[in-house]
Amino acid sequence: MWSRHMAFRGLALLVLGVVLPIVGTAAAETTPGGLPAGVTPTHYAIALDVDPAAPTFRGATRIDVTVAAPTDRVVLNAKELTIGRAVVVGRESDPARVVVDEKAETATLLFDRPLPAGRSTLAIDYDGKVSESAAGLFVTPYQTPQGTARMLTTQFEAADARRVFPGWDEPAVKATFDLTATIPAGLVAVSNMPVAATTPAGSGKQRVTFATTPRMSTYLLFLGVGDLESITTDVGGTRVAVVAKRGDAEKGRFALQAAAGLLRYYNDYFGTPFPLPKLDLLAVPGAGGFSAMENWGAILYFEPALLLDPTASSEADRQRVFVVVAHEMAHQWFGDLVTMRWWDDLWLNEGFASWMENKATDRFHPEWSIWLQAKSARDRAMRSDALCTTHAIVQPIETPAQADQAFDEITYQKGQAVIRMLEAYLGPDTFRDGIRRYMRAHAYGNTVTGDLWEQLAAASGKKVADVAASFTRQPGVPLVAAEPGACKGSRRTIELRQQRFALDDPNPPPLSWQVPVGLRTVGTPAATAEILLDGAATVPLGSCGEEAAVTANADGIGYYRVAYAPALFAALTRRFADLSPADALTVLSDSWALSEAGRAPVGNYLTLTRKIAADADYAVWRQVFDTLSYLDELYEGAPGRAAFQAYARSVLAPVAARLGWDAKPGEPANDAILRQQILTLLGLLGEPMVVAEVQRRFGMFRNDPASLEGPTRLVVLRVAAARADASAYDALHTAARQTTSFLQKQQIYEALTYARDPALAGRTLAFSLSDELPTQLRPLLLRGVAANGRHPDLAWTFMVEHFDAVTASLDSLGRYRLPPSIAANFADAARARELEEFAADHIPEDARADTHRAAAVIELRAKVRSERLPEIDRWLAEGGGAANVQ
Repeated sequence: MWSRHMAFRGLALLVLGVVLPIVGTAAAETTPGGLPAGVTPTHYAIALDVDPAAPTFRGATRIDVTVAAPTDRVVLNAKELTIGRAVVVGRESDPARVVVDEKAETATLLFDRPLPAGRSTLAIDYDGKVSESAAGLFVTPYQTPQGTARMLTTQFEAADARRVFPGWDEPAVKATFDLTATIPAGLVAVSNMPVAATTPAGSGKQRVTFATTPRMSTYLLFLGVGDLESITTDVGGTRVAVVAKRGDAEKGRFALQAAAGLLRYYNDYFGTPFPLPKLDLLAVPGAGGFSAMENWGAILYFEPALLLDPTASSEADRQRVFVVVAHEMAHQWFGDLVTMRWWDDLWLNEGFASWMENKATDRFHPEWSIWLQAKSARDRAMRSDALCTTHAIVQPIETPAQADQAFDEITYQKGQAVIRMLEAYLGPDTFRDGIRRYMRAHAYGNTVTGDLWEQLAAASGKKVADVAASFTRQPGVPLVAAEPGACKGSRRTIELRQQRFALDDPNPPPLSWQVPVGLRTVGTPAATAEILLDGAATVPLGSCGEEAAVTANADGIGYYRVAYAPALFAALTRRFADLSPADALTVLSDSWALSEAGRAPVGNYLTLTRKIAADADYAVWRQVFDTLSYLDELYEGAPGRAAFQAYARSVLAPVAARLGWDAKPGEPANDAILRQQILTLLGLLGEPMVVAEVQRRFGMFRNDPASLEGPTRLVVLRVAAARADASAYDALHTAARQTTSFLQKQQIYEALTYARDPALAGRTLAFSLSDELPTQLRPLLLRGVAANGRHPDLAWTFMVEHFDAVTASLDSLGRYRLPPSIAANFADAARARELEEFAADHIPEDARADTHRAAAVIELRAKVRSERLPEIDRWLAEGGGAANVQ
């Protein structure tokens, strides 16, 4: 192996922390990321010597550059690289002096003789570090029947390619890449392109050379090394493969079949065939704080997002695999072929891929009702967008830390919702034609948001930017107030006016949107109307004399909330059973949002929960049990909790009775997910029949862990752990330690976070400092104890006392997001201040966006606890919780 103490050719000339005078002709103009723009790379030839068993690696990179004007310096991005020798090819006797700026993450090469205008080639030798967190080149240990094995992979987004090679590490500076990896003989290497040659390298090593990539951004380059195997198929001449650790590839059969169908669909939809000769989907053991990364031609997935364990995976796992595969494959066009210029337009990548994941999933699996399921993600985005800490979809990004913070619900889920709304506004065929134009116009290049609007406008003839900019260039959620209007002739009218919806500010700064509004009357045939609302409008809809039961966001496609006047809401309540699942879900979620904000009686929402049929769509029930679970958290320690839990059990029990514990022949796929989630919540709420069945099945598990499988596995594990004594806890812990299946290990350790006994919760927290479980799972324990076990105080105190040890193996993003993710479970406004004070000492200022959001969430939770729970108590005391409410 190569290690850090081995010398490079020539003398190491690294200068740390030295500021040298800047002289010569360096251009003042900079790239989007701040590097001087006068030197541009066109091609990288990167040679890496890596070994999964080594803590360091060795690299040599040659970069072909174009120099605009003579200069005596070249500034590149580099982080935690020890540069040994840097020269211009052909001038090896004149090595550069190297000045490192650790804060700016740059290395400046200073030459005694200026580089002439035109083409030159830089050659740089260096050492680098192998990380234990998913940043740069990182190692993942995993258990096999033969002992511990290790896999090396890379993760470069947003700005971690600079940890593996010096270069222009920003999306707008695209180039082609040749990658060569020297690795131990017997292991397999995977990169963006197919292997071009494999040759012996001596001393038990082999040299693997990959074909040249297309022009692309640095963050999309990839290398994976390990004891790997694959299963493959061919799609129109493109080899598609699932690659996994030896013995596990067959668990990716469903993902491979999904990828093959998706590739055909995307080739057609985008109008531009996938341009690479192969597409690998690589499964990495463990969990890295994210699911997958869209490296061009070599997508990285952590195992739970790609592989299915026949003894432990559920229907929810199966659907998740398809959706994540669809998301990352959509990036092969939207993000990889056409890339945003800078991170302020990150939503062009993530919002679009989040939309396409659902569009493609619905194409192949309409029985999953994926658009309905996606409304829960949209609601989370709207909740975040309704807080004072929100931001516009397109936001200014100045530093890598800010870029990391931009991977949030606004970028993904709001972006997705806005794109779906625009597709409906323009029409699916017109929208697709605009996307095809966008791909053709910008292939292998970079864009800003306006470039997308330009192509959609050209395809549609509509002023798309006027509508889109109001949702992407400003923050916030529109609120459309709907009131019954006067009759005009024989036509009934609906009065609409817009304002801004906020959860934590009764008087938010006013904003205005151009809102595509769809209205529908309840009934058959239903009357419909579509308008572009800019301020206020009077809309004719239906006939006078009819009941004014109207939904003002037909199918829930619009990104806005609706506040119905009392008469309209009462009519919708009476006709709630007649609403389509999409309309019912939209009315339900809007009703809860208005209740949470204190803008409508909470009894409105609670009454609707009594109107839902036991066989209603899974997504409708998901909104209910998500809300009931949230309220139960806030009731922790409150005097009205027993009455609330009794009400919640009475709402959910009919659904559980319909579903039972075991799958029925021919039942909808989503019933399996609904069964798992309803039974889990009922068990946590103390439903006696559910608790008894959990205890029976858990007793069988203690005697034979293999007896617990199928869709109710998680129900038993979580509820049993929540009610566990020391003996039951030990049984779960032993099962977690003994299994070599990462998915099963993850499930059981996650179940242990549900323990309500404080002493057992403390034991779970202690595991985060031990070596008995993968490093990637340790933060999940702290977050789980806070959220699932309802012990935010314990988790917070433990994290504060052991912050450096707990976060030692995390990348910067994971380190900065851990404190707010734990604190967000508090419902005491004083804790918001405590979080901000902790962040001031431990998190850089440009990485505190998650902290500020969590503080706002804590204050909202405190407000709901103090104001909404007493309202619920009164509603229950007045008979609102009775099962026969009409």
